[in-house]
This record gives sequence, C-alpha cells and structure tokens, in this order.
Amino acid sequence: MDLQKTAEAETERRTRSKLEPHREAIFTLRRKHWTYGEIAKWLNEHGVAITLSSVHRFCERAVARRPRNINPLQDVESQPLSVPQATTQTKKHRFNLDI
Repeated sequence: MDLQKTAEAETERRTRSKLEPHREAIFTLRRKHWTYGEIAKWLNEHGVAITLSSVHRFCERAVARRPRNINPLQDVESQPLSVPQATTQTKKHRFNLDI
C-alpha cells in the first residue's frame, strides 16, 4: 500500500476562514464598537452567509494571531536598571505578622 499516492489523491482541505477576505471590514466595524451579532447580520446582508458565533471565533483567533508591535523582551532591555532603595521595614514572620 503506497500511502504517498493515496495522500496525493485526497482533496485539499480549506485552511482559511471564509471571513479572511473580509478581515479589514470586520475589524473596522469592531473598532466602531459593533457587536458580533451586528457584524454577522451586516455580512449576511452583503452576501456572506455566516453566524454570530463564527464571527466571534474568527475575531478571537485573528486577535490571538496578530503580530505584536514590539518585542516585550526588547522593551524590558531598553529600560535602565534601577536599584531599589533601602527602606526601613519591620521583620515579617511566616504569616506577615510584625514581630
């Protein structure tokens, strides 16, 4: 049994959401504080058959995948190190009780 030939004969699966071409329009409406339901209704009126939950899942995944503007480590590295100043504190015991 040749699995390579069988795998090549399989149909290709869709890997992108059908909302992907409308990403900018969706996020423009989200920036205008539209709800997911309003966006789903608007998309349906404009020929994209979609449900509220599909819009919500798409937005959650797209936000999680978006590139960040700066590297958080780079931001920390660029700040100068500061030495904490000594303060007079009373000694604390295991349960943060003054002794």
